[in-house]
Amino acid sequence: MWILAALVNLSGVIWLILGSTANFQRGIDLITTVIMIGLGIPSTLLIVISVILLVRRWSPQNGGVLGVFALIVSMLLLTPPLYKSVNTSGWLTERVMADSIQMTTDGHYNYRIEVINIFQRNSYARLYLKNVSTSEENRIRLSLPVYEIHGIGVEKVNYWVKLEPITEADTYILHTTKNFPLSGERFKVDVINGRAVKIE
Repeated sequence: MWILAALVNLSGVIWLILGSTANFQRGIDLITTVIMIGLGIPSTLLIVISVILLVRRWSPQNGGVLGVFALIVSMLLLTPPLYKSVNTSGWLTERVMADSIQMTTDGHYNYRIEVINIFQRNSYARLYLKNVSTSEENRIRLSLPVYEIHGIGVEKVNYWVKLEPITEADTYILHTTKNFPLSGERFKVDVINGRAVKIE
């Protein structure tokens, strides 16, 4: 029972570390730091004490049995909050930040830019497109250096990109606006083939 409680509590600590860092893709923020101090450190101390006593094959006597029982209960009580405090966004699920939906001037597509897992090492950007006539949705990856973004202003209505048609069929020019941290970036978007080529 004691070993099982220690293993269960250890799994909670590992889950907290992996989840809070998005599998080591982002740094630890202030809220996570408080959670680690309040839950992670006490759990780790209880696990270390348990391992030391179990390795030494310590046999509890009289009052020691109550101490072991309290240790087991404490580890089991700390485990659920460890699991509940983990935010899986940006790790098990994508964390999407997007601007407001717009329509191309030719009326063929609704579009917006989506920044995935911003402020993490696995972040990237993509163009979301929805064909107005067929309701078919498409997402085209953009080679934007989103890792250079250190802050972004989000208002009720945001227009971070502009998608403009050109003479070629189903081909558009995408450019980032001054409201986006990486302004002035331009891409030639081939909707049919789902490709976006950066214009230098």
